[in-house]
Amino acid sequence: MIKTGKYLSFFVKDLLTACGFLMVLAAAVLALNAKETVNGSLLLQLFLGASAFTCFRYALVNTHEVEKRVQTISFYVFFILADVFVILWLWFFADGPLMDKGVLVPFVIVILVVKSMVYAMMHMDGKREAKVLNQKLEEYKKSGEE
Repeated sequence: MIKTGKYLSFFVKDLLTACGFLMVLAAAVLALNAKETVNGSLLLQLFLGASAFTCFRYALVNTHEVEKRVQTISFYVFFILADVFVILWLWFFADGPLMDKGVLVPFVIVILVVKSMVYAMMHMDGKREAKVLNQKLEEYKKSGEE
């Protein structure tokens, strides 16, 4: 099993890799458009995008050997962090009538309610599946003993 410090170092390494990739991509696009300067808001947008990508990646695709409990906790923590980064990007940089600040707050509340309901349903379904699997395992053990 991997230790927490090593797990976080992998996360930081992947975050910096994603930031670097997005920076190279932005530099190429800016070079093609002949823009001479990079403003600070673009750098913050790149960081928020890379952070959201890395958090979603660690929530959904876990390639490290961790305990089941740690994997469940990291799923919830990284998924929530990714949502926070996306919402921060929307708050700071999305313009237009669809992303008015007054519309964004109810949007965030709806996202939180829906995600909470989905997580609760996933938890209940997981417990139900575990119970069914345990019953089948007991039946299999009993039939094997006879």
